[in-house]
Amino acid sequence: MSKPIVVGSVAYDPKIVTIWDIIRDYFNENGVRLDYMLFSNYEAQIEYLLSGKIDLAWNTNVAWVRTYELSNHKAQALLMRDTDIDFKSVFIAKTKKNIKSINDLKGKKFGLGSEDSAQAAILPLKYLENELGKDIKDVEIIRYNSDLGKHGDTGRSEFDVLEDIKNDKLDAGAIGVSTWVRIIEEGLFPDGEIEAFYTSEGYCHCNFTALNSLDENIKKTFIDMMLKQDPNDPIIKKMMQMEGLNKWVITTEKELRAYDVLTEAMKEQDLIKNNW
Repeated sequence: MSKPIVVGSVAYDPKIVTIWDIIRDYFNENGVRLDYMLFSNYEAQIEYLLSGKIDLAWNTNVAWVRTYELSNHKAQALLMRDTDIDFKSVFIAKTKKNIKSINDLKGKKFGLGSEDSAQAAILPLKYLENELGKDIKDVEIIRYNSDLGKHGDTGRSEFDVLEDIKNDKLDAGAIGVSTWVRIIEEGLFPDGEIEAFYTSEGYCHCNFTALNSLDENIKKTFIDMMLKQDPNDPIIKKMMQMEGLNKWVITTEKELRAYDVLTEAMKEQDLIKNNW
């Protein structure tokens, strides 16, 4: 290939440079030219992909849905992390609040994360509406729009929600399952002080997105190279640990169906437009 494959990624953390340096070097050392372009927000990255200025984008589920819808379904989800499959949202509260179900939220204050975060806002709002219907008006919803443009990648809004649950400014709130696991593993709350009272059905998170118009040889080369990465190689292992995966997996029809609930929620909440 005369020109490098150019992949877009959002720089939500300084570690992103290290991750993509490792991936770039791996490709180049194995005879495939690749470079990456960093963006400060997903809206800019979507625009660059749709206009053909980059070949692929490492997208959140929100960015994938927007790209797919705004391209008139002329986009493909090629590859994802094993940890992007069966992602969930979790509703949590202090144990002393005695909140055992979504119906117990009536008359309570409930925190949602950044409005562009699937796991902490978009899907949780849909789950609340599905369960409560018109009674959702009886829940005081408080939003924490931290780090907009990052689609919840930084997790800051979820920790803002947690902080206000801890300080009794909220009765309950929504977070992603990865944040919930971190709370448990790192002992961020004393044992028994906080509990999950609702866990959603699984859905899918990030994927590598390309437009249908991208050369099939480029798509195949990219997929093949990523799948050939050896997780036992120390450098590759470091990258995978930083990126939060055990292996890359091909996106199939089954995974694509797991984006349907988010697509429905984003249409209902008027979030398909790519405002930047």
